[in-house]
Amino acid sequence: MSLARLRGAGVWQGLRGRLLAGTLALLAAGLLIADVAAYTALRTFMGDRVDVTLASLADRINEQAGRGPDTPISWDTVRLLAPSTQYVAVVGDDGRTLVAHAAVSGREDLTPPVLPAPVRATAEPFTAPSAGKGPGYRLTVIALPGAAEGVTLTIDGMRVRPAALVVGVSLADVDATLHRLLIVEITASAAILTAGVLTAILVLRIGLRPLRTVADTARAIAGGQRGRRITVRHPQSEIGRVAAELNAAFSEREDAEDRIRRFVADASHELRTPLTTVRGWSDLYLSGGVADWEQADLAMTRIGEETGRMQQLVEELILLARLDARRPLELAPVDVGPVLRGLVADLGVVESERVISLRVEPPRAVVLGDEAALVQVLRNLLGNAVRYTPADSPIDIVVSGADTDLTISIRDHGPGLDPQSITRAFERFWRADGGRKANGGSGLGLSIAREITEQHRGTLALHDRRDDGGGLEARVTLPVHHDALSRTV
Repeated sequence: MSLARLRGAGVWQGLRGRLLAGTLALLAAGLLIADVAAYTALRTFMGDRVDVTLASLADRINEQAGRGPDTPISWDTVRLLAPSTQYVAVVGDDGRTLVAHAAVSGREDLTPPVLPAPVRATAEPFTAPSAGKGPGYRLTVIALPGAAEGVTLTIDGMRVRPAALVVGVSLADVDATLHRLLIVEITASAAILTAGVLTAILVLRIGLRPLRTVADTARAIAGGQRGRRITVRHPQSEIGRVAAELNAAFSEREDAEDRIRRFVADASHELRTPLTTVRGWSDLYLSGGVADWEQADLAMTRIGEETGRMQQLVEELILLARLDARRPLELAPVDVGPVLRGLVADLGVVESERVISLRVEPPRAVVLGDEAALVQVLRNLLGNAVRYTPADSPIDIVVSGADTDLTISIRDHGPGLDPQSITRAFERFWRADGGRKANGGSGLGLSIAREITEQHRGTLALHDRRDDGGGLEARVTLPVHHDALSRTV
């Protein structure tokens, strides 16, 4: 598969492209390091072998040159000591080459080396280039005793006194071996990279299949299949955990949509009744069904009452929308004692026959909150206690405090609620049956009270007390504001 096809197919886009590119980069880097290390190690090894061969050749020639003055050295003998790919030269006292021999028979790629001028004896081998395009040579210079010892060399029947011998080994075999290694490494690396590309594509296609499943499921849910969920095969894996969290998010979204649908349906139902009443009285008036002023006053009264119910419902709906939007509250220290005493005084004017008791146990019951919102919570709870109990039924309010929390308990002595009703009491537009049937309420009061309490980092719960003297207890728990208490001490 070519790079152009991969790019055209979108493989190089997104997560799969980045994973594939990263995998190939790591593979290429590993192959490059391995190839360079192998090439360097072989070149070092073969260079050492050449130096060993060169030292052995130099020893043999030096042995021939050191036999004594009475036995001249034959150039033919020295030349025969240099087999194929090796080189021997004789250097005079002035550093010029007297005669040289390169064993290059049958090797057109080998040419003699280029010697430095003048040639001087060295302790270490050195590398010299060849005279042509062939490979270079590894050379060493052997210093001879010279005229003082009478060492002579016969060349074509003539005796000369050499100062040094140059012995060398061609690097042709080394270069050829390294060249073949380089070709093998390039070929093998290309094959490994190709196999790596294909393997990585296959592995990524299989490994990322769960992500495609996630995307397909999300697309299906967006298309209307709200109950569809992702199949989690391995919950402990990374993709499994992501799928589980997405399933939870999808379920929460489905629940939220269901709540919105129920909310809209309930709100429409609640508005339909007063609108029908208003429409009925207005149609009756317009059709001439209202014969006298007494009936006209009744029509206007009923229209006003139903309009007030709609206004209250709309205001509560607006308040719930604001609470759902989690708008920041105007927080300030609020002393619950004076707030409750004021509400009890207002309620005593309206409910003159009812006994309402208030007991505030801590000297100062201070919380951090929005006073208007907290007043609405307490007013809703007191309103429920009044609305759902007989006119002469008492109401007990107790404020108790601990080190961290403040508890406000509002208890009536009415019929109470069964556990199932208590569970549903905070649902929007829900109303209980029987003795606690709503008398003009919208069914939103407890929902609003709980939302406000939770935004103050508190809790609101209902407790049935029918086994303990009867009635229902609403218990609000709020965090104590210690900063305000410490400043007043």
